[in-house]
Amino acid sequence: MIKKIILISIAITFTFIGQVNYEPVNKGVYEYLNRLSVEGFLTLHDEIKPFTRIYIASKLKELLDKREEGLSLLEKEELRFYIRDFAVELGRLGKNMKKYEATSDFLFFDHFGVDKYGKYNLFEWEDSQFSLVVNPILGHSYSHIASSALSHRWNGATIHGSIGGSVAFDLIFLDNLETGKTVDLTRRFTKKTGYTFLKLNSATSLEYDEVNANVTVSNTWGSITVGKDFNYYGDGMNGNLILGDKAPSFPQIKIEVSPVDWFKFSYMHGWLNSQVIDSSTIRINTSGGETFLHVPKYIAAHMFSFTLTKNINLSIGESVIYSDRFQPIYLIPVMFFRLADHYLTVPDNAAGNAQIYSSFWYKIPQFKTKFYGDLFIDELSLEKSSNPQAIGYTIGVETINPLIKESEVVFEYTKIEPFVYFHRDDAQFYSNYNYQLGHWIGSNGDQLFASFKKRILRGFDVKLAFTYVRKGSAESKTAPRYLKSDTFLHGLRKTYKDLSIEAKYELIHDLIGKVYYQYSYVTDEDVTRTPAWQLGVNHSFGVSLQYGI
Repeated sequence: MIKKIILISIAITFTFIGQVNYEPVNKGVYEYLNRLSVEGFLTLHDEIKPFTRIYIASKLKELLDKREEGLSLLEKEELRFYIRDFAVELGRLGKNMKKYEATSDFLFFDHFGVDKYGKYNLFEWEDSQFSLVVNPILGHSYSHIASSALSHRWNGATIHGSIGGSVAFDLIFLDNLETGKTVDLTRRFTKKTGYTFLKLNSATSLEYDEVNANVTVSNTWGSITVGKDFNYYGDGMNGNLILGDKAPSFPQIKIEVSPVDWFKFSYMHGWLNSQVIDSSTIRINTSGGETFLHVPKYIAAHMFSFTLTKNINLSIGESVIYSDRFQPIYLIPVMFFRLADHYLTVPDNAAGNAQIYSSFWYKIPQFKTKFYGDLFIDELSLEKSSNPQAIGYTIGVETINPLIKESEVVFEYTKIEPFVYFHRDDAQFYSNYNYQLGHWIGSNGDQLFASFKKRILRGFDVKLAFTYVRKGSAESKTAPRYLKSDTFLHGLRKTYKDLSIEAKYELIHDLIGKVYYQYSYVTDEDVTRTPAWQLGVNHSFGVSLQYGI
C-alpha cells in the first residue's frame, strides 16, 4: 500500500514538461557558461553538477534574449556553436529556432547525418511523444612517458532521449584498452577516475569499462532520477574536495529541486562498493576456488544552495557513509543525517562516518573575477573546542581577460588534514572501490595549482598549467587516531611538481584533437608508494583524437 502511494504521488507531482538529460561535465559548454557568469552575463548554479541539457539551454536562451549584447566576437561564435548542439531543448523552451537552421541540408538523410541545425548525429528522432539521439564514441591517444610509449584506445556510445513530456533517459558506455610499460595499474595518485572492472592482460596491458545511465522523471521545478552517475558538489578547477569523479560512479536515487531562482536543493542516496569481504558469505566451491560478497555500503548526501545576490552564493550540506544494512531513514531528503545516525547507532562508536561541508562563490563582474572555496569537515565535535578536527579546504580565484583578451587565469590552493575521508571502520571510508569520493590528492596533503588559458579561435585554445603537491604518510588503521605525531604532512614525504602545456581544438561538435607536453619532477621517501618510472625528472608528450566525450 505504501509503495502504491509513493508511486501515485510521484506520478501526480511530475506531470509537466521537463525532459531532463544530464550533460557530462567534461563538455566545453561548462567552461563557456562559467566564463560568461564570471563576466556577469548570467547567473549559474555551478556549485552543483552535472547540469541538465534543458538547464544549459535555458542559459543559452538568456544570452539570446539579451541579443548577445556585450559578448566578444569569439563568444558570439561559440554561442552559435552551442545553439546548434542544444537546438531541440531551446525549441522546447519556446525559442523560435527557424533562423538557426542550416542553409544546406544535402547531408541530411531522414534521421541520419547532419541535422537541420548543422550538427552531426549518427541517429536522431524527434516528435511530440518520443525523442532519441545516438552517437558513437571513438578515441585514440599516443603518449611518450618516461622514455616509453603508451597507447590508449576507447570506444562506445552515448544515447539520450525522452518519452512523453516528463520522462528522459541517457546512457554512456565505454570500453578501454591501454598498453605500454608506463600503464597506471592503480590510478591512486592521479586526477583520472579509478577503476572498477579491470582486466590485466599483462603487466603492460589492461582493459576496463565505464558506464553511466539515468532515467529521470521531471517537471519544471524538480526531478527524480534513478541512475548510475557522478555528482559534483562545490568548486574546484583541479580536483573536487567534497564530491567529484575521482571515485567511480555509483548507483543512486537523486532528487533535485529549484522552485525559485535563488534556491536549489540536491539529494542523493547511493550504493557504494566497500571492497571489504563479508566473511559470512565465503564459501568453498566443489569445483575449486571460493566466492564471497562485499559488506554492503551506502552514502546519503544533500546540499542546500542559496544565491544570496546575483553574484554571491553560499551552499551547505552533509553526508553520511554507513554499512551492513540499508536504513530507510536516509531516504528522507531533508533529514539531519548526523542525528539520524545517532538515532540508529548507540553507543556512538557504532555510528557511521558523517561529514558536513560548505561551498561559496563570489563573482565581481566589474573586474571579471570569481572567488570560490569549499570547506569539508570529517570530524566535528561541538562539545570541546580542543577536540581534534579533520578538515579540508579549497580556496581559489579565477579572472577573465587579465591584460590579454580571450584569456583566463586561475590560482587555487587545497589543504587536506590527516584523517579526512578516513574512518575506523574499513567499510565506512569516504570512498567507493577504495578511491576517495573527494579530492584526488587524498588526506594529509596539499596542492597549489595555477593555470593560464588563451582562446585562439572558436574551439581552439592553449592552456599552460602548474601543479605542486605535497603529501605525507597514510593514516594507520591500527594505531590510535590524533596522536601528537599526527601533524599535517607527517611521515614519509612525497612531492610532485609538473608544468604542462596543452593545445586543444574542437573542429566540429565533439570531434576533438589534443597535443600536450609535460615536465614533471617527483620525489618520494616511501619507495613502495610510487612506481620507479614516475620518480625523478620526466618529459612527456602526446597526441589524441576523439569523437564523443
